[in-house]
Amino acid sequence: IAIVPHTGKPLALEVAAKTAELLCKNGAKVLLPNELAKGAALQKYADKEALDRADLIVVIGGDGAMLKASHEARKRQIPMLGINTGHLGFLTELEVDEVATYAKAIAKGEYQVDERLILEAEVSGMKPFFCLNDAVLSRSAAARLIYFDVFVDDNFVGQYPADGLLVATPTGSTAYSLSAGGPIVDPDVSCLLLTPICPHMLSARPVVVGIQHTVKIKVRYSDEEVLLTVDGVLGASLKEGQELLIRASSERLQLAKLNTRTFYDVLRERLQAGRDCAPQKGINNR
Repeated sequence: IAIVPHTGKPLALEVAAKTAELLCKNGAKVLLPNELAKGAALQKYADKEALDRADLIVVIGGDGAMLKASHEARKRQIPMLGINTGHLGFLTELEVDEVATYAKAIAKGEYQVDERLILEAEVSGMKPFFCLNDAVLSRSAAARLIYFDVFVDDNFVGQYPADGLLVATPTGSTAYSLSAGGPIVDPDVSCLLLTPICPHMLSARPVVVGIQHTVKIKVRYSDEEVLLTVDGVLGASLKEGQELLIRASSERLQLAKLNTRTFYDVLRERLQAGRDCAPQKGINNR
């Protein structure tokens, strides 16, 4: 088992050391990439080939750490499991106080694997980018509205004057897309979400697209370069006339699940969705 902590957070390093000890006590071989084995408590687990030798990656941090580690997990096609030391933790499976309870199951490989859709984003002349959450086209700080022409396969959807445009997976539907007015989508649904960012037209609404289709976004007009970010990381810049192709990748990301909570449990906990707001009898609710 390879442990990948968020090295910029002391709590994540502390939890990594405790998790490593618990997994070892339950019979697992624990490794950490050399560059992540910070401090005496973790140095003994250092191995430069940790990720290549692993059957499971345990990520300790928040959703950002999970997104970063997802690229290594995808390339090796091994599952990853998150322990939340961040804020929301939509992608993580366990809270810190649950690690001791589930350490034996993790060490013994007693978990299910949930496959998540990954996007492949391609700009002409560049290698494709892969993302678990979203691919975002947005303006630079000083730019004005961007005009995007959007196609699904060869079908013209329409033109969007907006600050930006993003394509998200169901996993990413609770991230930037949600903030931009997109729907929340169960990860078991196979689709792409096309969500405009601050569109300057009332008719511009999110569009749900089947995974058998390719979304093509052309920068029709912009007075500055348009920035492409994938899972929050800058990937490329596009000029007027350039196109971005986005499709569902043939690869999937594997998440290890211990059935500690459902997707809808996470929604209630993280977004306070479904909270009981009904007025109580006997209380003056004016």
